[in-house]
Amino acid sequence: MSPRASRRKLPRPRSCHLAAIGILLFCALLTNAWAQNSVQSLAAKAEQLEAQGKWEQAAAAYRSILKIRPYSLAALNRLGALYVNHHHYREGIRYYRWALQASPKEYVTNLNLGIAYIKMGNFPSAVGPLKTAVAAQPSSFQAHELLGVASVAVGDDATAIRELLEAERIEPQDVSTQYLLVRAYMAARKFHQALGAFDRLEALAPHSPWVHILKGQAYEGTGAYAKALQELELARQQAPRNAIVSFSIGFIYWKTDRFAKAEAEFMRASQLDPQFERARFYLADCYLKQQNSKSALPLFEEVANKQPRNFWDRVELGKSLMELGRYNDAVAQFQAAIGIRPAVAEPHYLLGRTYQKMKRMNAYRRELEIAQKLQSEKLAQIENLMRASGVRGDPTHEFQPAPAQK
Repeated sequence: MSPRASRRKLPRPRSCHLAAIGILLFCALLTNAWAQNSVQSLAAKAEQLEAQGKWEQAAAAYRSILKIRPYSLAALNRLGALYVNHHHYREGIRYYRWALQASPKEYVTNLNLGIAYIKMGNFPSAVGPLKTAVAAQPSSFQAHELLGVASVAVGDDATAIRELLEAERIEPQDVSTQYLLVRAYMAARKFHQALGAFDRLEALAPHSPWVHILKGQAYEGTGAYAKALQELELARQQAPRNAIVSFSIGFIYWKTDRFAKAEAEFMRASQLDPQFERARFYLADCYLKQQNSKSALPLFEEVANKQPRNFWDRVELGKSLMELGRYNDAVAQFQAAIGIRPAVAEPHYLLGRTYQKMKRMNAYRRELEIAQKLQSEKLAQIENLMRASGVRGDPTHEFQPAPAQK
C-alpha cells in the first residue's frame, strides 16, 4: 500500500472514536434522566407513605433512593428522622452520620443529629453537632436554644447562658427560652440574675405555675425563705396537685429545721408522685431527725436499693441502722458509702462511731484518725482558696484598704 493511500485511511478510526464518545454521552444523559425520574418518583412515594403513617414502607422507599444516589442528603435526613421519631435512635443516628460523610458542616444534618442525641438522653454527644449547626447558621434560633439545653444538661453553665441569651435575642417572645435561661442561671447558682429574668417570663406567661415554682426556688437559693414560700404557695394555688411544689416547700422547711412541716410536705409529694425518690429520701431524713428511725429505715432501704451507687442514700441508711442498734448492717452501709466516695470524712466518722458502740476500739480509732485526716485536708484546701482570694484563712476577715504609699 502506498503512503498516500495509508494517509487517506487514518481519519476513519478518529471518526469512529468520536462517534463512540457521543453514544456514551447520550447513554449517560439517558441514565441520569432515568435516575432523576426514579429518585423523584421514589421520593414522592415515600412522602405519600409517610403521610399515611406507613413509616417502615416509607423508609424502604428512601433506602431505594440510596441505591441510586448513596449520598442523597435529603433521603438520609428523612431516614434519620423516621427512625428517631419512632425511637430507633441508633439507626437514625447511623443515617445522619452517613450524611455527614458527604457534608460534615451541613446545618440540617448536624441539627438533626443533635436532636437525636437529646431525645435519647445523650447530651454530651449532642453538644458537638449542635455547635457545628450554630457555626453553619448563626441566625438559627433552634440551634442556639438546643445547644443551650445540651449545655445545661452537661453542666456547662457558661455556654448554656450564652447560647440561651442569643436565642432570646433572636426570638424575644419565646416562653421556653425564658424558662431555660432562668434554669441555666439557677444551675450556675446565679440566683440574682435568675430573679432579674423573671419580669420578662412573668409578662410572657402570667398564669403559669412554673413561673412561681422557679421564682420560689431562686429566692430559696438566695436565702430569702419567706419570699420563696410566698411564691411556692402561689404556685400551689395554680397547680394544687403538683408534686414539685410540695417538695420545694418541704425542702425550705427542711433547710430551716422545721422538720414536722417538712415531713407533711414530703409525704404529700410522695403521694402525688410515688416515683419521686428525692421526696421519699427527704421524708425518711425528716423521720430520722425527729428520732423516728423505725419509720425512716424502710424508706431509706427502698431508696438505696433503687439507687445503689448513691452516696448519701448509703450514709443515711447507715445512720438509721445505727440508731436502731443494727450495727453490723450499719457497718455495711458506711463501708459501701466509703467505696463510692472514699475521700469524704463523714462515713469514716460514722463507721468509727459504730465500731465504738460495738466495742471494737482499734477499728474505732483507725476510722476516727482517717476522718480527722480527711477533714484536715479539706480545711487546708479551704484555707488555700481563702488565701488565694485574699481572705488569708479567716472567713470573718474583712478586706482592708492597702496602706498609702509614702
